[in-house]
Amino acid sequence: MHFHVLGPLEARTARGVPIELSARKPATLLAVLLLNANASVSIDHLIAAIWHEQDAPTSAVRNLRSYVCRLRAVFGDRLESHPGGYRLHVLPGELDTDQVETLAAAARLAIADGAHSTAAGQLAEALALWRGRPFHGLTFDAARAEATRLDELRRELRELTAETWLELGRHAEAVALLRELVDEDPLREGTWARLVRALHQAGRPADALATYDRARRVIIRELGVQPGKELVAAGQGNGGPIMNTAQSGGLTLVAGGGPVLGNTGIDALLASAVEDVVVMSASGGVGSIGAFRRIDRVNLRRGVRYRVLFPDSVRLSGQLGGFARAGAEVRTDIEVPMEAVVVDGVIALLPMDHGAGVAVFRQPSVVAATMALFERIWPAAVPLIPSAPEGAVSDASVPTCRERDLLTLLCAGCTDESAAARLGVSVRTVRRMVADLMNRLGARSRFQAGAKAADRGWLMDRAS
Repeated sequence: MHFHVLGPLEARTARGVPIELSARKPATLLAVLLLNANASVSIDHLIAAIWHEQDAPTSAVRNLRSYVCRLRAVFGDRLESHPGGYRLHVLPGELDTDQVETLAAAARLAIADGAHSTAAGQLAEALALWRGRPFHGLTFDAARAEATRLDELRRELRELTAETWLELGRHAEAVALLRELVDEDPLREGTWARLVRALHQAGRPADALATYDRARRVIIRELGVQPGKELVAAGQGNGGPIMNTAQSGGLTLVAGGGPVLGNTGIDALLASAVEDVVVMSASGGVGSIGAFRRIDRVNLRRGVRYRVLFPDSVRLSGQLGGFARAGAEVRTDIEVPMEAVVVDGVIALLPMDHGAGVAVFRQPSVVAATMALFERIWPAAVPLIPSAPEGAVSDASVPTCRERDLLTLLCAGCTDESAAARLGVSVRTVRRMVADLMNRLGARSRFQAGAKAADRGWLMDRAS
C-alpha cells in the first residue's frame, strides 16, 4: 500500500492501482489518520477535523463510524478500533513524507561527507515525490500546519540542491534555481546570499554585484534594516571578509593590497582622473558617494571622458543637464541597479553597508565587475542632449506653448507634415522638437513620449 499527501490525497495498492477517495469527509478522516500514522486518534479529534468548518451534527459519531467502515472496506485490518478512537497501521516507506524525510537525511549526510553527486541524486528523488501543495484541498488546521512545514522542507531541499550543483560545477542550473527561490520569497537573506555567491562562482561578478545591491535595497525598503553578515560577506565576493580597512577623512578605504595611501578623499580621487570617469547612481545622486555634489560643471577635467548614468526619474534635473552642457556624456535608464564611481578603470568607489561611508576598491575583479555592469546598461540607456545653450535660462520640466500645441496635434493623430503646416514651421523643425521632447522625457518612442507627457499633466493643462 502507498499513501501520498505531497499533493492531493491519494492511496494506491501495492501494485500501484489508485484507490477511489471521492467523498470529502472520508478523505479528511484518512488524512487525519495519516497525520497520526500508527497512533490512536480520539473520536473527538476526528470529529473536530471532519466538521471543522461547521458545527458537528448530533449524528456525528454515527456518521464517523460509517466513514470508518468505508475505509476499512479498502484498507482492511490496517484500520484498527481502539477504546475511544482509531489507528491506521502504516509500514515504513509507505507514506511519501516518510520517504522524503529519509532521503533528505541521507542527502545531508552525503553533503557533509563531500559526496555531492550522491546527494544531488537523493535530493532529486525526494523532490520528485511532490505532486503539488501538500494535502491539497484539505483545510483543517492540522493539515494546513503540516502543509506549511512540508513547504519549508521542500524549499530547504531545493536550496541544498543548488549548493550541490555549485559543488559539481553546474553553475547555470544553480543560479536559475536560486533565482526562482528569491522570486518566491524576496525577504530571505540566506537565499539572496546563496545566489550572490553562486554568481561569483559562476564567473559573473557584475551580476553578483547587481544582485547584492538589489537584495540590499529590497531588505532596507521592506524590513527597514540593513543586510546581515552573511549577505554582506557574499556581496564582497565568495563570502570572503573585507580585506584591509582604514579611516581617513570620514572615508572607509578597502583595497586588496592594503590601505590606500596619500590624499584619500573622494574629491581627490576624482581629481586624479586622467582618462575616464564612470558614474552610476540608483538614487539620483543623493547616496553615499553623492555624485551630484562631487562632480559638477566646474570640476570636469579637460581630456577626461565622463560618462554619467542616472535613473529616468532625475532626467529633468538642472544639474544633470549641466553635466551634459559641460561635455559629460549623460544617459538615463528606467532603473540603475547600484551606486558606483569608477576612475580610470582602476579604482571603484562603492557605498559601504550600514551607512559606514564609501569603500575604495583597487582589486581588478571588483573594478572589472562594476565596469561590466555599467557597460551592459549604457548602450540601451537614453542619451540626454542639452536643450539649451550655455547661459540660457530655461525650465526643462515645463514645455513651451508651442511644444504643448505640437503634443496636442500629434496625440490627436496629426502627421509631422500636417502639424508643421498648422504651426507654421518646417517638418524638420517638428521632428527636431519631437526629438528634444523625447530626450527630456526619457522616452524611447513617440508613443512613450505621449504617455509620459500625459502622466506629467502637460496635455491636461493644455486642454484646460
